[in-house]
Amino acid sequence: MRILTITHNYPRWDGDRAGAFVARLAAEIVALGHEVRVVAPHAPGAAEGETQHGVEIVRARYGPDMLERVGYTGALREPMRATLLAPLMLPPFLGRLWAVAAREVRTFRPDVVHAHWWMPGGWIASRLGVPYVVTCHGTDVRLLEKPFWRALAASVMERAGAITTASEFLARDIARFLPAVADKISVTSMPMDIELFARGASAQKASPPRVLYAGNLIASKGVDVLIEAIAILRNRGVSCALRIVGAGPEEARLRALADARALGAAVTWSSFVSQHALPAEFGAATVTALVSRGQAEGLGLVLAEALLAGSAVVGTAAGGIPEVVVDERTGLVAKDGDAADLARQIERLLTDAALRERTIANGRERIRAQHAPVAAAERVVRIYDTVAKQGSSA
Repeated sequence: MRILTITHNYPRWDGDRAGAFVARLAAEIVALGHEVRVVAPHAPGAAEGETQHGVEIVRARYGPDMLERVGYTGALREPMRATLLAPLMLPPFLGRLWAVAAREVRTFRPDVVHAHWWMPGGWIASRLGVPYVVTCHGTDVRLLEKPFWRALAASVMERAGAITTASEFLARDIARFLPAVADKISVTSMPMDIELFARGASAQKASPPRVLYAGNLIASKGVDVLIEAIAILRNRGVSCALRIVGAGPEEARLRALADARALGAAVTWSSFVSQHALPAEFGAATVTALVSRGQAEGLGLVLAEALLAGSAVVGTAAGGIPEVVVDERTGLVAKDGDAADLARQIERLLTDAALRERTIANGRERIRAQHAPVAAAERVVRIYDTVAKQGSSA
């Protein structure tokens, strides 16, 4: 079977975290004997065409390097908050991605198109004349809260052969916003590089005990609440430190908050690290935190990766996080936006070794069962087969 994947987020080079779960799925499907070609936006430093793990990648260039700032930045959801150039570059971005996808349909002749995120991938797929599957990952589902986007999504989803999501939470939300497509929706866990992250368990734990955040530095992630919680713990004499790995528009404000709380060297900062280096970051942490606000998380795969690497986890009940962090079983759940409660949950994990080990063991077992790469890819291939057959008989 030939599958054309359309995505605005895909690893730009070896070890890149951007869209790593999309790449893992594509590679596993190739390993099952199918052909996969990916259309993704170009970005500075990325090749326009290459093969990664048996997957052919074609990157759509939509401007000179200095202007290619739409894909990989979060600009598609909130263009005015990404970069000043993002709103101006959105039309050429969409136009070129669509044109390149159309060209690949003519040359590659796919049996099915797999669009990750309904916008822009699904919207483009709906105009290519090939049976298609849409996978929603979270930010695209939040767009459905706005009437304009909901109407646009309805035309994409209603014409799709199947709709898949990364979590039950997202599946319920799509069905709530678009009840006419409810019978097309299924949950398909993204495959994870389980053995890669499991190697992080051999890393030496940092001293003093480290709490880790790894991800985008944006308001919805609640990193400010995490900084406040660490300040509370240290003021109470709890030995701990915070490491923040990531970048984003909130970085300056978060650094200023850490300074205002006199955390000094108790907080260390790093820009994004590669996929290869991340397991050791998780392994060195006693606790990994993802305390997103509201409905901001489609699933929270970073917590699943942390569990595999031997870090205990704490999250909020935001979005799909409880599907990874089952309270008191695979981790602890803190109240949204409540620094004092978050401090209490972190302290429990820092000071209770039996609780840590029990939740890590339970979490590791759950993640291995849900995100085993071959089984996850086989489930998706069965969906492809059904959609392709439906399309050929239409």
